[in-house]
Amino acid sequence: MTTLTRSGRVLDVEVPDELIADRPPEAEGRRRDSVRMLVAHGSSGELEHSTAAQLPRFLDPGDVLVVNTSSTLPAAVRSYDGELVVHLSTHLGAARWVVEVRRPCGAGSLPNPIDRPTVIALAGGAVVRLRHPHGPSEPAAG
Repeated sequence: MTTLTRSGRVLDVEVPDELIADRPPEAEGRRRDSVRMLVAHGSSGELEHSTAAQLPRFLDPGDVLVVNTSSTLPAAVRSYDGELVVHLSTHLGAARWVVEVRRPCGAGSLPNPIDRPTVIALAGGAVVRLRHPHGPSEPAAG
């Protein structure tokens, strides 16, 4: 179950395993704009199922659309106990990386934010030392 918050309201969304994206749509012979999208209408709270191809329909003049173009390496390493998965994102040099810690969930995984220094033992004997969350004015965790 994923918890989303908007304007103090909590929305719990349960995503069945068969709907969790675990590979690019092209690997299934689909176009990228066919990916599913859940639209939350702020004024009414109504939820609407749609696709990325329909995105322009939900934008009004003056809206700002933020697009994350950062790439993620196809590198995910399980923790020694299998409870977490560490996704390597951006190499910053000197053995430092931006990483995302996730928790396995059925066919996919869910974010598992960590907001304090932590050491995660990885399968194979390596360790990840998380220093602090990565942010615009902070050095990366890694």
